[in-house]
Amino acid sequence: MIASGHLVVSKSKTAAGTGRVVPLTQRACGALTLWLARFPNAAPESYVFPRHKITLAGGKKPHLYDIALDKPMVGWKRAWRSALKDAGMTLRWHDLRHTFVTRLCESPRVSEQTIRSLAGHVSQQMLQRYSHVRNQAKLDAIAELERTLEGEEGVQKRAQSPEDVPALPN
Repeated sequence: MIASGHLVVSKSKTAAGTGRVVPLTQRACGALTLWLARFPNAAPESYVFPRHKITLAGGKKPHLYDIALDKPMVGWKRAWRSALKDAGMTLRWHDLRHTFVTRLCESPRVSEQTIRSLAGHVSQQMLQRYSHVRNQAKLDAIAELERTLEGEEGVQKRAQSPEDVPALPN
């Protein structure tokens, strides 16, 4: 169920997943809130995408019926492939997770612990696959440190001439 900008996983394939809080963007909250408005009887333990049937009878708008809030939707793969085809895209469902983790890794302000928590069950070994992204964050952090030091000590550094620097022993 969505509450205050996050989703609480009430049922999961793993014990660690049950009860997990998943923060959502405002856009995701809006889209899921509109979707869930179709299910006024939904409870906190209901599936976000419950099992249902759709009819397009008489050229009307799609109508949902035979809704089972306590069972997960079946056949999402066909809908996924259809949406990709309509959008002219080719990607795997899991590519979305990879992109999510990569974008988190691109920010030096996001800790590895936070990334692992948001992604759910990312192991340290899996996170190492994204280390090339973290390396850029490290380089950016060093560049920021140099900018800060230049601001604090820049006047002193510029006052020194090359002759003022002691020679290294041979």
